[in-house]
Amino acid sequence: MAEIKIPENIVNFIQQLLPERPPLFAEIEEECKRDYIPLIEPEVGQLLRVLLGIKQAERILELGTGIGYSALWMALNPGNEGRQIKITTLEIDQSRYERACHYFQKAGVTTVVTPLLGDANKLIPQLEGTFDFVFMDAAKGQYPEFFQKVWPLLEPGGVLVIDNVLMNGWVIDMYWPERRKKTMVCRVRKLLEMLKEHSGLLTTTLPLGDGVAICVKK
Repeated sequence: MAEIKIPENIVNFIQQLLPERPPLFAEIEEECKRDYIPLIEPEVGQLLRVLLGIKQAERILELGTGIGYSALWMALNPGNEGRQIKITTLEIDQSRYERACHYFQKAGVTTVVTPLLGDANKLIPQLEGTFDFVFMDAAKGQYPEFFQKVWPLLEPGGVLVIDNVLMNGWVIDMYWPERRKKTMVCRVRKLLEMLKEHSGLLTTTLPLGDGVAICVKK
């Protein structure tokens, strides 16, 4: 089995170099740890901020709100100053959606973030306009389908960021620790091959967190 394992001392050092986060972030991190809710690593959150600044993105789409952690990394980005940021974020789980709405209100970003409850496969076709930045962190087994649906909504020059694409290294040699994970692993590997071969994308993959793919639409 291949594993993606960055030495712990390097991960800790990278995280020590991150700017101090608001107390609300620690509150969400603790809640996710307690309730076994997945969330992005802080260094991935900082990567999103850097990419948003480079792109000067204003129209952002997120697939997979969770309880609002990654959306808050983007909404509370100090680099947003001077731009009219609008984030549309989709979540299928009602409990997580409600908790995210609570944190968006608590953070004072309800005019910036628009959370939508429902299946992304049904919600995406209903969205209006295009986006210059898309962050995908939803059901891994549906990644290829999600990509096909968001691709037409990503404007030329737009940035697509996809989290958890290395899946503990399982996608490298197509290993899955449990039978029920087989479909998920195979579909994420399929997505990576799609990104590699797509003539309309420039793509790279970074071993941050559990693997992050970064794509630019030509």
